[in-house]
Amino acid sequence: MAIPLKQPDEQQSVPHEWTAEEIVHQARKVLDIKDNAMTENVHFGVIPGCRKPSLWKAGAEKLCQAFRLEPQFETVAMDDPNRVIEWEKTEYHTRRKITGTTKGFIEYRASCSLIHIPTREAWVRNVGGVCNNFESKYRTLNPYDVANTLEKMAEKRAFVAAVLIATAASDIFTQDIEDLPHLNGDSNGNRQRQAPPPRQAQTPAPPRTQNNAGCGSQREEGVRYATEKQVAYIRGQLERKGIPAKDFFEDWEEEFDSLDTIPFNLVNDVLAWIREQ
Repeated sequence: MAIPLKQPDEQQSVPHEWTAEEIVHQARKVLDIKDNAMTENVHFGVIPGCRKPSLWKAGAEKLCQAFRLEPQFETVAMDDPNRVIEWEKTEYHTRRKITGTTKGFIEYRASCSLIHIPTREAWVRNVGGVCNNFESKYRTLNPYDVANTLEKMAEKRAFVAAVLIATAASDIFTQDIEDLPHLNGDSNGNRQRQAPPPRQAQTPAPPRTQNNAGCGSQREEGVRYATEKQVAYIRGQLERKGIPAKDFFEDWEEEFDSLDTIPFNLVNDVLAWIREQ
């Protein structure tokens, strides 16, 4: 026998405005969930030098569970098999520069809406996320081999962004760290300027071994690199996961050749790669 669903009271109205007390209550609820129901490096990650932790997909799912939110996705694929990108990378063992081309372009544009299950009210609609195979991590790969990964990444970006908006959790969590002005600064958010390193004669980089993998190599002027705290954090995560240096640099050899030369805008991607191993 089917059990009838409980129908909402017709006289019960959904409030369209929140009081200050209700907003404070929601903020406290998010903090309680973070402190009591989430685990660092599982649901969120604390990046050295950043005042707010980054919310990960598992943490966004916890918030959806707590606030009774149902994610709904609409994803559109764009496919241009004739589009070509030229790329350059450094061969791992010989340190030779290798150039190549990738033919085929795939991009996924995902939008995420969050529906409040008890009331069927939409808390947010059509928050977007995009991923394509011309991003640095995928550009040397066959686009049709990573199509499923691209789709999942676009939906994950849309989902995390939607949860941050719907739960008003952006004052507690962040999604991307590269746009935070205080990431390279002191505890007050004031960015500290460092004098550029003196010019040195260019010398060819030695072949990487387990003894010199991850050691500092020459930095280029005008390039923004990961901070010392971020490098130390990445090194600690690699050790905690037991990832050999050889495996790490083989996957990232086209982007950098040591931990000291990780570009600032790739810190999020590197940490995501470590989590997936």
